[in-house]
Amino acid sequence: MCGIAGIIAPDEQLVRKALPPMMDAQAHRGPDERDSTYLRFGNVSLGFGHLRLKIIDLSSSAHQPMIHPQTGDQIIFNGEIYNFQVLRRELEASGIRFRGHGDTETLLHALTEWGPEKTIPRLQGMFAFAYYETARQRLVLARDSIGIKPLYIAQIPGGLIFASEVRALIASGRIERTLDPRGIAGLLAYGAVQHPFTLFKAIQSFPAGHYQILTRESFGNGYQPDEGLQRFWDFPAPDPDLTEQQAVPRIRQIIDDAVRDHLISDVPTGVFLSSGLDSTIVAGVAARHTPHLRSFTVGFEDQPDLSEFQLARETAELFNLRHTEVHITNDDALSATESWLRALDLPSLDGLNVYVISGAVRRQGITVALSGQGGDELFGGYPSFIEVPRLRSMASKAAWMPAAFRRSLARVATVGKSEAVRQKAIGMAGSDGGILSLYLHRRRAMSDPQLHSLGLEAGALGLSEDFIPPQSAADAAVDPCDITWSISRLESQFYMGNMLLRDGDADGMAHSLEIRVPLLDQRLLDFAFAIPGSVRLPAGGRPKHLLRAAFPELLRPALQRQGKRGFELPVRRWMLGPMRELCQSGLQTLKSIDLLRPQSLDSFWTAFEREPESPIWSRVFTLCVLGLYLKQTRIA
Repeated sequence: MCGIAGIIAPDEQLVRKALPPMMDAQAHRGPDERDSTYLRFGNVSLGFGHLRLKIIDLSSSAHQPMIHPQTGDQIIFNGEIYNFQVLRRELEASGIRFRGHGDTETLLHALTEWGPEKTIPRLQGMFAFAYYETARQRLVLARDSIGIKPLYIAQIPGGLIFASEVRALIASGRIERTLDPRGIAGLLAYGAVQHPFTLFKAIQSFPAGHYQILTRESFGNGYQPDEGLQRFWDFPAPDPDLTEQQAVPRIRQIIDDAVRDHLISDVPTGVFLSSGLDSTIVAGVAARHTPHLRSFTVGFEDQPDLSEFQLARETAELFNLRHTEVHITNDDALSATESWLRALDLPSLDGLNVYVISGAVRRQGITVALSGQGGDELFGGYPSFIEVPRLRSMASKAAWMPAAFRRSLARVATVGKSEAVRQKAIGMAGSDGGILSLYLHRRRAMSDPQLHSLGLEAGALGLSEDFIPPQSAADAAVDPCDITWSISRLESQFYMGNMLLRDGDADGMAHSLEIRVPLLDQRLLDFAFAIPGSVRLPAGGRPKHLLRAAFPELLRPALQRQGKRGFELPVRRWMLGPMRELCQSGLQTLKSIDLLRPQSLDSFWTAFEREPESPIWSRVFTLCVLGLYLKQTRIA
């Protein structure tokens, strides 16, 4: 896990001036080493910068930017390639000789020997990299299939800049920091900025599952974002012939292989252990492959009713793990919240929990932590897998009613509920009844009327009626005959892709902690999405039916009986207590700029004070986080 930065521009001095501050801005991603190289790329100059967090091959043989000894090809790489040993053996059989034992060297030789077109689809891992091919003068940018690793890009006059974090592009001094209302609308609508937007018009996120090949001619007439862009992975369609009897042993084998490969490391490795099924399975399988595995459970002392310590402790004892309980006090968590706000790369409703947990685990001397992320999305762990089909059935029966009448019925049916709950119900009632629309309305934070009150109109911004980018809506293919498959894809693309993975990377790396997600291994993605919904979640089955069937020996009854839970912080209470002044500062910042309607911001805070325990707190918190982010980014 590292940080990468690159800049292409006609002026070599500009490149040399801009690259160092880009690296400084994301120094936390690679505290162990840093280096840069500069070369000519046709009529422009190219600068590569790399910040290294040493994990595999701690020697100088893994130093980056890495240069091929024969061809002069160069690579800067962030992530891990878990099948690199398989690729390495194949390369060795063809006569390639290696200096070290790391995955970056294997990737560089594979790209040089086989070319990016044949190499990238074979990679199993999480990655974002830039590769320069000397002989053909080609630059290749690539990002892993599901978007575990981030990559941001921005066009500049005569060139391009890219990096692992938004803050690095801003630090280059070459970016117009004009805010993008489309990114702001997505943040407020869903709690996270929606790909490909960021908060800045000039900066976009590079698409997951794609690579781009740029030649020296690419910059002659101005860089075009779609030029040379190729998709190398997409969600597999469900295979109607696949049965549960076939799926269960295959899932068991793939997860076993994936966890084994994700344990490859030359530095201390641990596992996040909660009382949930996903982390329990990851920990149990990992314990079979490595002795003395460390596990960590983080809990909030002031909320014993939410504590997972007891169940996690029992799990650790059963698996013979070296277990550590990290107790977070109110003062610890509040301090971490303020630190999190200062460390934000992009604002988010979520991410604070990951930041707190990652900091606690990193302070225990751990550099790599395995997480159970992905189990909910792939195997049906979210309530959306039950609720969206139910809503679709209701919508089908009410399709004859005018939308306005359906909204009126929802308004009457939710009398007595909080305003946030009522607005969501009204929005779903007025939707077109399709899978995508119902899913998005269910995931929404702010409703259409709330966004309109702030001065944000989807049509005026060029967004779909659901406040997502039109291209994202076009890419969100659903299968009306398989709602489970459709929801799995949508949860992976939107909620996980735009929020959970982005926050997990940024908030883990803020502490120089690499978070690995074996349940998102490429082999499991390919197989799980081929499983039809009737097998993944059979009628009458429990959430994550196939995971329960694949690992019964790891999931004792006490774990199977409990509902979904997690590490929670009392943010809503802090907002009216010790964080009140900070939150008010964030809202005041938003009022001071011509961005959102000031009177509406006041009404949000008033509504929160009136119903502090209702979901309105999260909408207000997102506004506060946005204001504080803009203040520290010196936009306001």
